[in-house]
Amino acid sequence: MEPARPVAAAATARPGYNVAVGYLRAFSRLLVFALHAVVAYYPGPYPLHGDAARISMPVMDVRHFAGARILVAFNEISLMSLLFFLSGLFLWSSLSRKGAIGFFRERLVRLGLPFLVCGGVVAAIAYYPAYLQATPDHPSLAGYAQTWLTPAHWTTGPAWFLLILFIYDLIAIGLYLAAPGWGQRLALVAAGARERPLRFFLVTVAISAVAYLPLAMLLGPYDWWHWSIFWLQKCRVLEYAAFFFLGAAVGAFGLSRGLLAPDGALARRWGWWGAAAIVVFLIAANVLRKTTTHGLDYHPLWGNIANIGWVICCAVCAFALMAVFVRFAKRTPLLDNFANNSYGMYIVHYMFVTWTQYALLGAAISPIAKWLCVLAVTVTGSWALAAALRRIPAVGRNI
Repeated sequence: MEPARPVAAAATARPGYNVAVGYLRAFSRLLVFALHAVVAYYPGPYPLHGDAARISMPVMDVRHFAGARILVAFNEISLMSLLFFLSGLFLWSSLSRKGAIGFFRERLVRLGLPFLVCGGVVAAIAYYPAYLQATPDHPSLAGYAQTWLTPAHWTTGPAWFLLILFIYDLIAIGLYLAAPGWGQRLALVAAGARERPLRFFLVTVAISAVAYLPLAMLLGPYDWWHWSIFWLQKCRVLEYAAFFFLGAAVGAFGLSRGLLAPDGALARRWGWWGAAAIVVFLIAANVLRKTTTHGLDYHPLWGNIANIGWVICCAVCAFALMAVFVRFAKRTPLLDNFANNSYGMYIVHYMFVTWTQYALLGAAISPIAKWLCVLAVTVTGSWALAAALRRIPAVGRNI
């Protein structure tokens, strides 16, 4: 991930800043905040169990609303793959300019240190309400520390994304050391995407299918690997990597002359991509709901139909969002400020989510109102905190 540079320099002063990409990345993080805010009011079906459920849904309210399924399904299908794609866009330009050592140092500071803060300090604060909910009679900080700090229970929350992204960056560094020109060759995959985005879309679907489908049927579509602080959804380890390096291909070819060109075919046909995303999402989400509700994840027919639908929907929605933002993104001071702070907001937001959800458990208001309250507190609180932290020069230079 290439976070926005801080403050003191407004986004307008940054050479090469791409408004559409910057705003889409910020919007994707906003969707993460909305997802985390709504899962407490999600009515099911629940495909996650045990540790995976604990990391994803730490605070659960007894009040739910059906509309939460739409947001959860959309994020579950498309969001993280899109975030890895966007993170890959600046990989080659940064790696080729700074070299392996310089790039490693930058990634270590921009991803490694935020991971420790997000997965350590923020997560420790964020998961305490779940402990309070689970042990209402005799909660204690000592009891929580004993539970949370054991390797089997250390839950890093949203920080898992930063660690996996750092691992993909390490793979890119290894490739660079072995073949310094690999990015230029990878760029050929995205050649022609400016006028033929459908062709690149089909390439994306094909690569994603090869990366995702075998693991999804073998390991299941929802199980997670968990080794101490390392969390990753089993079947998506290769799929996320595929989107990351496909993003690297687009970036290596050139943002202004490739898939994301402002006057390219993707932007011109944004309406078709948007309509296709809505149709495909409605079909895929309902099929996935059927397989989850009836325990058909491993069924030879329904399981494969659901997994194929997931792959296609993931790519269609990602391309549709990119098309809309490339076509319509226009700078405003407020959106610039939000985009510049969104990475810092991602790092600190989870503690605002869980504590607000916990505070509202007994509130006699509708679950929709609760969700909106949680989202409002999360956005405003994390925005203010991120902006304040970025005024510290050492912090502001890196998030």
